[in-house]
Amino acid sequence: MPRTHPPSRSPGVSGSAWLFGPVLDLSVGCGAWSLPLLAATLLLQQRHAAAMAFGFYALGVFCNNPHYMATVYRAYRLPSDFAKYRFFTVYVTLLLVLTVVIAHLVPGVFPWIVTLYLSWSPWHYTGQNFGIAQMFYRRAGGAPDPTARHLLYFSYAASYAGWLLALHARREQGDAYFLSLNIPPSVAGPLQILAAATFASCALAAFWRMARSVGARPLLAPAVLTGTQLLWFVLPALMGRFGGLELPASYFSAGILAFMHCAQYLWITTYYARRESAEGSGFSFARYYGVLVVGGLALFVPGPWIASRILGHDFVESFMIFMALVNLHHFILDGAIWKLRDGRIARLLLGSVPSRADPGPAAEPGARSHLGWLFGPTAAARTLRYGLAAGILALGAIDQWQDYLTQRSSRPEALARAEALNPSDPRVAFRRAQILQSRGDLPGAERELRGITARNPRNAPAERMLGEVLLQSGRAREALDQFDRMASLFPADAVVATNRGVLLRALGEPAQAAERFRQAMDLSPERNDLHFLVAEALDADGRPDEAAREYEAFTAGVERTGNEPEGGMARYLKAAIRLGDLYARAGEAPRAERWLQRAADVAATQHDFPDAAEALSRLAAVQGSAGEAAAAARTRTLAQRASSLASPRP
Repeated sequence: MPRTHPPSRSPGVSGSAWLFGPVLDLSVGCGAWSLPLLAATLLLQQRHAAAMAFGFYALGVFCNNPHYMATVYRAYRLPSDFAKYRFFTVYVTLLLVLTVVIAHLVPGVFPWIVTLYLSWSPWHYTGQNFGIAQMFYRRAGGAPDPTARHLLYFSYAASYAGWLLALHARREQGDAYFLSLNIPPSVAGPLQILAAATFASCALAAFWRMARSVGARPLLAPAVLTGTQLLWFVLPALMGRFGGLELPASYFSAGILAFMHCAQYLWITTYYARRESAEGSGFSFARYYGVLVVGGLALFVPGPWIASRILGHDFVESFMIFMALVNLHHFILDGAIWKLRDGRIARLLLGSVPSRADPGPAAEPGARSHLGWLFGPTAAARTLRYGLAAGILALGAIDQWQDYLTQRSSRPEALARAEALNPSDPRVAFRRAQILQSRGDLPGAERELRGITARNPRNAPAERMLGEVLLQSGRAREALDQFDRMASLFPADAVVATNRGVLLRALGEPAQAAERFRQAMDLSPERNDLHFLVAEALDADGRPDEAAREYEAFTAGVERTGNEPEGGMARYLKAAIRLGDLYARAGEAPRAERWLQRAADVAATQHDFPDAAEALSRLAAVQGSAGEAAAAARTRTLAQRASSLASPRP
């Protein structure tokens, strides 16, 4: 498309729209590496889940943690910035520090914090992608176009809305730390389609307008960023709703997406710091990055270790508290300071000429002038700074080593060493419980798990595993008590409700079992197999009419979707045969014959001759009772033939 006017390069960018060059800018800054990294991560996680978990934990030291520190460095380093953003650098910070204390003392507060963090996190990613897309458009010489900007903004906001619907949609398995809105699939699905359509249409309209200003080629970077938004938000949300892809609520807070976002953040803040230093003193990447690494460790590591090692709080929960609140502080502070309408930001990122009201920071003093004696030039201050940095690095190394021992080792002596480093870390006992369960030592696994839950009854993985161990041990009543406790932690968890129903049925309480299965069905209406479980419980409770309706709903679901139910076709055949029995008992011979004939036909096509023989035998009995002697004789002959073809059941 021809340009309406030739783009004018902003002074100070050396005639280039790139920051570091097209390869680095497109791959890291615009997320062109998303597809290969997502594919590789998905493949490796399926084969080496524990190694991947440790790998991303280690990456946090060198990428994720420094990206938080980059914002702190930007906001606190210069007196002018510290004063300009005082509300955020002082008052918001103090409020979040107070919240850290409250979250440790009042457990009910923490799920609200986690829910806010997980819901806000993808919006933070979206805002960063949108801001970088606008930066590249402006660096390419694009004239300000409010309509195009609003269209692109609506596009990115729609992609976030689609993911937010996926995040808060009703899930089969709940999360004790995440307060989902439990949006029904019938509502979430159409809204997600609308969000995807809005994303595509607004993006196309925005690029059409921008291309009129600068042409098509300079829009490569914004186009790649929009493709990244598609890969990060739109496709996962649609696949989660319509493709059976189950993504955790923490999709954006850990793993490869968090790494790519943080790398993108470091890419642009490093460029900004280098350009800022070029106006004053020289820039040393090693010194800048070293400050970010040490500062990032200081933000995340000492707090959880102090809370757990000294105060006895569950280490994992304490780490999650600090992670959530440091992120929320980062979202707030980042949203305040990185604005292209800020004169200094625009000058350094766009290369524009500074206005008279924005003389630049060249004459401003640095951190030493306003952060006290610790950052002064004296030998004592320097020694203390280096000592603190060394201590933080040492604690970071201990944290990584302990995580490695916990995640990767199965040797008792290594796990004992990890436990000695931090007795309040439940991951060691949980790892031992996993090993003991795999070896068949169920009492040992139970002992480890009860130790975890005694310290922190909100530890979801330990509570779940304890229920499984009790069930495997054949202690149905204790397992039921455990799942009843879990129901208070996971009120919207269909799996917990289903397990409670299974246990109640095994304990001879079919009426209560049916109620639990119905509860699971309300929580997860897309699970067709729950109709079968409800039907069995109602049947055992002596409620044949209700049982027949549920059996028919189950078989209709299988026939409608073409999918085999959980348990294979055996469950479908059992339902069809049972429907024949129920209708025969109710005196409805035609309906009984229809269901038994259907069961026989399906069993024959599946080469399941034992079930075919059983269905035909019952069909012959119904036909005989209905006075259809000739038909009954033919059916008995077919039943005998099917029985002769049947191999003995295992």
